[in-house]
Amino acid sequence: MLKSAYDWDDIRVFLAVYETRSFSGAARGLGLSQPTVGRRVKSLEEALNNRLFERLSEGLSPTESGVMLASKAFPMAEAAEVLNRQSALLSAESVGTVRISMNEQAGMLLSGHVAKIRETLPGIELELITTHVEASLSRREADLLIRFCKPKQGNLYAQKLTEMPFAVFASIDSNVATMKEKEELDDWLSRKDHPWIGWDEEHSYQPDAAWMKAMLKSVTPVIRINHAMMMQTLLQKNLGIGLLPSQAGDTDPLLKRLTPDIQGLLANLYLIVHGDLRFVPAIRSVMGEMLDALSKSNS
Repeated sequence: MLKSAYDWDDIRVFLAVYETRSFSGAARGLGLSQPTVGRRVKSLEEALNNRLFERLSEGLSPTESGVMLASKAFPMAEAAEVLNRQSALLSAESVGTVRISMNEQAGMLLSGHVAKIRETLPGIELELITTHVEASLSRREADLLIRFCKPKQGNLYAQKLTEMPFAVFASIDSNVATMKEKEELDDWLSRKDHPWIGWDEEHSYQPDAAWMKAMLKSVTPVIRINHAMMMQTLLQKNLGIGLLPSQAGDTDPLLKRLTPDIQGLLANLYLIVHGDLRFVPAIRSVMGEMLDALSKSNS
């Protein structure tokens, strides 16, 4: 039987410190106290008889020994994650926690179906994370991703979740005129008195932001945002008009639709899972419920 003189928990703490360059940062990420993190690193240094970090005024800097250890330890951490994923396959029940990471537009759509998913799968706890930052499935930062694009590499499986049309919305108290039945969208868009809320430059890659940039070249937004839920809040407060996923806008009693679904502005949402987790009962059950709910709402 293979034995090691080192405690894997010490290695795990070392890697967290190595990534954050901080005892306090590692402690927050691991849910430990800062003194505990310091003791773990000291224990590992004593076992190796080598200093792993230099304590500098601007933070921690790994020594040559620390860099060498990290190069060996990170593959060990990846292997441990694979074992964790595979062990989940031993469970035959749809129970446990499923973490879903999504952009906020997807969150707007999914929120209307969470109650039904919880009712159907009472043994599963859902963690819903809305963010623009792509979570790592290989490191189990999330179990499922919802994104606009399919993954291009890695052991990831993607399935089209739904198509998401957009329309222009405003507060129910807005005096902006709704597009008339026979009016052309270009004519309606050309009105200079429309107070648009737009996206900042950093998020110009998003489908609705890219459409605005292409179609409203002469328009200067009165407000720029970096989160779709802020867009919805500002529209509710009658601070302008803007694009929202049609389903999100149509189900908000504080908003009114100003245009039909905009032709040519249709985002595909994909449900992405790591190949090793695709058949885990809890994750597979949540995937099935999400696909069923969103496909029906889109039909």
